[in-house]
Amino acid sequence: MPADLLLALIGWRGLFALFAAMTVGCAAVIYLVVPDAAKAATGPAPAALYQVYTDPRFWRFVPLSATTIGTAWALQGLWAAQWLTDVEGLNRAAMVWHLFVMAIAVSLGAMLWGIAADRLRRRGIAPQALLGFAATVAVAAQLALILRWPLPSYFLWAVIAAVGAATVLGYAILSEQFPKELAGRANALLNFFHIGAAFAVQIGTGLVLQHWSPDAGQYPQVAYQAAFALNVALQIVAGFWFALPWFLRIPKRTLRASSNV
Repeated sequence: MPADLLLALIGWRGLFALFAAMTVGCAAVIYLVVPDAAKAATGPAPAALYQVYTDPRFWRFVPLSATTIGTAWALQGLWAAQWLTDVEGLNRAAMVWHLFVMAIAVSLGAMLWGIAADRLRRRGIAPQALLGFAATVAVAAQLALILRWPLPSYFLWAVIAAVGAATVLGYAILSEQFPKELAGRANALLNFFHIGAAFAVQIGTGLVLQHWSPDAGQYPQVAYQAAFALNVALQIVAGFWFALPWFLRIPKRTLRASSNV
């Protein structure tokens, strides 16, 4: 919505010039304010990226993080507006308000997910559990949209957007799993999969929609339901892969408890 208001005042060129100036300003603040880390005289040998690629712990949670967060980004960046206009039948003003609420939700979500991860860690709950919870909430919100449950669309889309800020959980997980000299590279690789998944979901959703003929430039509701359902199915499969070690430990704990009895 702020961008929509600025477009009427300064146009696209002025808007991008404003973004460029803000980016330069942020870079200047970081350069002038953020202190430099002390450089050690000697340090360990450079860490190799293949150590991240070959770590099974990385591949255990990356599919869930990528599909969940990538879908949230893809929907907020492109398909939420199309759903709101084609399926919900909203006018431009109402659609822009929804996107504004989603922008607020993703901004607040980044802070709230981080706070929740820190507090749960103090209680012995790892960020992996919080990521699983975020993914479950995202799937539930998407199913509510697909099945047209009588819930406020503002709420559902805000939840989906907030889950897109769960990248902070992935960074926390990798910072625990990898040493300091590898954590940055692992996080950069994770972000690559997030962005790649968002791109794939945006393209894939469009390919699914093309199986239906648009009416006056709008695709039918069933087309969006089918495309969104495919994304949800991928997230559920990734969720089972993520939780597989926990499921495998259940029989062992049950057997151990029986032996003790």
